[in-house]
Amino acid sequence: MKKINSEFPVFYETAHAELASALEMLAACKRTDSPKQALGYFMHAKDEYNHARSFFKMLSVRGKRASIKTARDFRFSAPSLITKGYISNKGFLIETMNIKNFIAFVYTNELLAKSSFENILALVGRRTKEGDEISSIMKDELRHHGMAKKHFVNHYPALQPWQLTIYRMRETINNKVRKIYDANLKFLDRFLTPLYRAMAYLAGTIAKKLNLNEFKRINKNLMDISSNSIL
Repeated sequence: MKKINSEFPVFYETAHAELASALEMLAACKRTDSPKQALGYFMHAKDEYNHARSFFKMLSVRGKRASIKTARDFRFSAPSLITKGYISNKGFLIETMNIKNFIAFVYTNELLAKSSFENILALVGRRTKEGDEISSIMKDELRHHGMAKKHFVNHYPALQPWQLTIYRMRETINNKVRKIYDANLKFLDRFLTPLYRAMAYLAGTIAKKLNLNEFKRINKNLMDISSNSIL
């Protein structure tokens, strides 16, 4: 059970990342005027959707063996893609970045994703059914990385390797910041939820003691209303 609980956040966050990537690539598909590029974006989005489905399935398997509370804590909610920072509320990347930065983002993140999947592969075991599935996903990520690299070579031949290294460093930092933000969000949730419940209980207790008969004003002389009335 301890192992399952440690796996929950890994599969949960990875599923979010893959689904967000699918939506980003689908948005890019709709924005390009090149049929060839649109097909490439679409196939990339399809891969990412399949990856997300795989991780949600792994999450579901573990949810059936965990406590109800734990399973509920890791239940997927679409708005969490935004609250967790996987998709910006300012718009999709293809809308907020120029095409060069967008391709650089894909180039670096696919490589970073492949590194993350290596850790997940070690977690589930290489010689398992899930291990085979993750190995297949890793091949997809490397293929996406290669396609982005090919685009760079063809369209930005003057781009130096050190510039791509900067892109990768920036995305690595962004990923770490997102994890810190999520950890702080969970901390605040644990801290504020009891406070909200206490305030709701206090408000309910006060409401029970109110004399609602004072709200009935029909055929009443307002001058006869008690001075203690809440109105």
